[in-house]
Amino acid sequence: MSERPPANAIVDDDELVRRALSRLVASLSGQPIAFSSAEAFLLSRDDAVPQGALIDLHLPGMTGLELLQELSRRGIVMKTIVITGSEAEGTRERCLQSSAAAFLSKPLSRDVVAGLKEGFPR
Repeated sequence: MSERPPANAIVDDDELVRRALSRLVASLSGQPIAFSSAEAFLLSRDDAVPQGALIDLHLPGMTGLELLQELSRRGIVMKTIVITGSEAEGTRERCLQSSAAAFLSKPLSRDVVAGLKEGFPR
């Protein structure tokens, strides 16, 4: 019996981005699990236990930074990469201080994500 690849969450409100990131994760031998909001991701925690997550910074409702802070508050430890199409001053630092393993600008490069061996389980 073959071992299942590690589950990696994709949290992005843009359906096209979720699909593209899911293909990217799958191409890196991961099992993508996609969510359209931080709230949907948090509600699913009983069903899906991802080892890592790609989290969009700008989400409706709870933002990506707020999601990082909530994961920390709940004692949930996983490798997270925050992604954004536009960055406000100081945001990168706040995300990294809130336990993000990396902070990347969209569009993502497969090579960059693959190079984050410690930042995103494969």
